[in-house]
Amino acid sequence: MAVIVTLVGGGPRSTGILERIVALAGAADTAANADTAGAADAAGTGDPIDVHVVDPFPPGGGRIWRQDQPALLWMNSTTADVAMYPDGTGGPTLADWLTAEAETLRADPAVRPELDRLLARPSTAFASRSVHSRYLAAVFESLTKAAPDRVRVHVHRASATDLTSRDAGGFTVHLSDGADVDSDRVVLALGHLENHPSAREAALAEDAVARGSIYVGPGYTADLDTELVPAGEPVLVSGLGLAFVDWTVLLAESRGGRFDRGDDGILRYRPSGREPLVYAGSRRGVPYHAKISYSIADAAPPLPHLLRADAFPDRTLDFRADVLPVVARELARAHYHELWRSHPDRVRGPFAPLDDALAAGDDARVATLVASSIQDPADRFDLDLLDRPLAGETFPSRSAAAERVHEYIDADLRRRADPAYSADAAVFTALLSIHRVIGDLVRLGRLTPADIAAEVEGTLHSLFSFVASGPPPERLEQILALGRAGVIRFLGPDTRFSTDDDGYVATSPSHPDVVRARAFVEARLPVASVSDTADDLLATLFRRGRVAEVRSAATGPGKVAVDDRSRVVDATGAATDGLYAVGPFVAGHTWSGAFPRPNVDAGFFRHNEAVARDLLTDVTSTR
Repeated sequence: MAVIVTLVGGGPRSTGILERIVALAGAADTAANADTAGAADAAGTGDPIDVHVVDPFPPGGGRIWRQDQPALLWMNSTTADVAMYPDGTGGPTLADWLTAEAETLRADPAVRPELDRLLARPSTAFASRSVHSRYLAAVFESLTKAAPDRVRVHVHRASATDLTSRDAGGFTVHLSDGADVDSDRVVLALGHLENHPSAREAALAEDAVARGSIYVGPGYTADLDTELVPAGEPVLVSGLGLAFVDWTVLLAESRGGRFDRGDDGILRYRPSGREPLVYAGSRRGVPYHAKISYSIADAAPPLPHLLRADAFPDRTLDFRADVLPVVARELARAHYHELWRSHPDRVRGPFAPLDDALAAGDDARVATLVASSIQDPADRFDLDLLDRPLAGETFPSRSAAAERVHEYIDADLRRRADPAYSADAAVFTALLSIHRVIGDLVRLGRLTPADIAAEVEGTLHSLFSFVASGPPPERLEQILALGRAGVIRFLGPDTRFSTDDDGYVATSPSHPDVVRARAFVEARLPVASVSDTADDLLATLFRRGRVAEVRSAATGPGKVAVDDRSRVVDATGAATDGLYAVGPFVAGHTWSGAFPRPNVDAGFFRHNEAVARDLLTDVTSTR
């Protein structure tokens, strides 16, 4: 009797789960042929497995990672740091695949212009999202070809509009093309979802129409029309994260401007005259840190060291009181461990006393030891300064604040390229480890829904994104060049955006200047919101009470609630057998959402393995 699994969504997460289903089925068949005890593993003892993948976009990349997007939109991970196959399986990383498929790719006119750039630095280059989409499609295709005969993959180029329970057990997934898919198990792997505009966003849009002004709300840059922003006029841009990087590239280079590097080594921007005047600000007032451009693996401390799930009291934890202080000490310990290990000439005395003080949580002792052991402030770890580098600074004017941001970006680029500051790489690795441990705490039910929404999805994810998920160094260098050319004009920290009778207004408490414009762009992704989602299936399930939303008063919109097996939790608090949800729209899943780096036992792989085993074991054992 066939086991039927439906993956709603055809993006990287579904591809990763499919990879594990294929691998488990292959392992079970091998064990059965060898007549070993492993024959009755997760994938059964020979039953057919039908996997249905539902997505209107091509499988592998899905909507977000589709091929038809501008080549100027890059990934923020190097090609060598992106893998879709778990460690030890022999599957190619993106860098491996590019090298192996170079001749075939060169025949593709859409890829050819960037291929030489990628192959010149096959392990450290940043590919466009369009090229990465081709890798994802190739992975999906290879899985369908490599699957055992009993694993049959069916692709439905449609949307799932509804899901109903069957009297005989399992579910029926209803598709936009009128087809129905009867399934034993269903995984909602919907990826990044669009929302209906919030009340605030709707009001801004309506006001823009009434005034004849321009408002562009949150969204995925490839889906937005950047031509709405007029040339030569001021435009206020809220947000300095990855969406801001996309916007600035498309508002500059795609409009005919170009970057040139002078004999002095400085990158300069040559405007085309079609650019707007971009006034950009955010809470921090600076762009995300550039990606580190030297070997991170060389500066990897033993992790996790202090932050371990089994080290906490056996009770529900308060994130701010119980977890966050240990997070801070874990990051500091990683920093100082690498400083003493690789740069002993810049420290005094042994590391052991500081290590002991960090383990004991003796902040006063830590401060004393740091002051006496480390002379250069640049070698000291300061989490508050790392998170808010311009906090408390004031300037006589906006232009002075912008010049301070230029200095900050220049210093950041230099430091992130210099292995003399390899302690930064240790902190990066520690942040990855912290996400993994927090994921364990979430799955074990040790954190409250409010803390998951406000602290894990808010505070911790914000810190991780700023420090560890920034743009390629080339992009940040281009942003600096755009700033020096006057195309980007930074507004300073704690920027506030509002409206008055004359249009949109930007102010910052760090300086007295006020900037006005008739165009306003919110350069950020939509905040995941089950109650406001534009996805028909998720909205329908939420209205019926079959999906619950994890939210807090502090964060507002919330994500899908799941239990420790990633089963969907309904409005009564009960988990639904056979219905799973994974990905960025699920509460507590930020730890496993990013593309995985190879050889680090990434959460993405471990999560996919757990879900795939649950999908198949649950069905076969019940039968």
